[in-house]
Amino acid sequence: MPQTSVAAEMVVSGSGSFKPPSAQQLAPLPDDSCLSRADLASGKWSFSVRYNDSMTDSNPDPYLGRYGGAFHAFSLVLGGTTINFPVDQALILVSDGGGGFPNRESIRLEATTSMPCGLVHLSWIQINQQPQGTDLRGPAGVLASDALPPYAKIANLPVTSPFDRYLELRIDSRGVSSQPLLYLSSSKLSVTAGPATAP
Repeated sequence: MPQTSVAAEMVVSGSGSFKPPSAQQLAPLPDDSCLSRADLASGKWSFSVRYNDSMTDSNPDPYLGRYGGAFHAFSLVLGGTTINFPVDQALILVSDGGGGFPNRESIRLEATTSMPCGLVHLSWIQINQQPQGTDLRGPAGVLASDALPPYAKIANLPVTSPFDRYLELRIDSRGVSSQPLLYLSSSKLSVTAGPATAP
């Protein structure tokens, strides 16, 4: 059955652990990093996203939805540091086999902010991928279209492997280097979603 939007505020939140980066991995970070070495050594992180489910798709691709403009909050807590991302730099991307990958469906919650240490990107990513030649566009896969899914799928898209759901943090320099200053990701995360009950 198609979902009827009731223009409600939703919350997606998750918490879990990651493998602390080595000293060699931390070496490229500047001394004025937005995350301390103690934060990164903690191996603990959580995120929270609040959005209005009346978002509309701004992407003309019929199999790739781009939803923004109705976020109320997007934050990451890593160790003892909280990063609040600007809501105008937050998106939900819904691929029903779009973007040139007909064998792959995905949901991404992502945000970016500029900090003294560089450009900080955070993404909650879920991918349902089938062998090449399998066309998941339309009702063939888990997603019937590129419409904004119900909050339960945004938190827990059915996938073939637990490693196909993960939280990703990347810090990029403002220069021309294609290598990130720091990259963290982990599938060791418990994510829930539901209607917001408090301001």
